[in-house]
Amino acid sequence: MSAALGRTEAAVQRLGDAIDRLEAAVARVGAGDLLLAGELRDARDQQAVLEDTTRVVAQRLDGAISRLRTLLEA
Repeated sequence: MSAALGRTEAAVQRLGDAIDRLEAAVARVGAGDLLLAGELRDARDQQAVLEDTTRVVAQRLDGAISRLRTLLEA
């Protein structure tokens, strides 16, 4: 029985070590997911700012073109 108990204890230790490595890997992946989520949120915020800027620039260009047309027609 003593040899069987020793093998069982060794197997339980290996299982515990494997679980520790698995938990560490899950934590790394989870941290990576959080990082990616933050980067995605930042990219979406930047996109919204760029869309607003593009809209303003387009309006200004339309106004300038309209004024130029008016000047050229006169």
